[in-house]
Amino acid sequence: MLQDSSSNQTSPQVLTNQTFEGDREAVRHVIIGSPLGVRRTIHQLHALRYEEAVRWTHPLAQPSKRIAIPDNRIIITPEQGEIMSLLVKLIRLQ
Repeated sequence: MLQDSSSNQTSPQVLTNQTFEGDREAVRHVIIGSPLGVRRTIHQLHALRYEEAVRWTHPLAQPSKRIAIPDNRIIITPEQGEIMSLLVKLIRLQ
């Protein structure tokens, strides 16, 4: 996993949307909410067999500054007390 050296957590700043082997693409998911809400959502997605719960990042607390995902196209600013968790999933394009 990609690591943020300041917190030993996965760093959303370096996640990019890439195509692999011509027929697969990396799709990024972000869940933002209360710690309980994020955890339950991840487990519900796991129960639906969408993705293993362990594939999501550890909860990331509210950053001290805004987080921008490549080229400043998406700016994420969780509210006080909220956390977020990230997942990059490879999907088939065909």
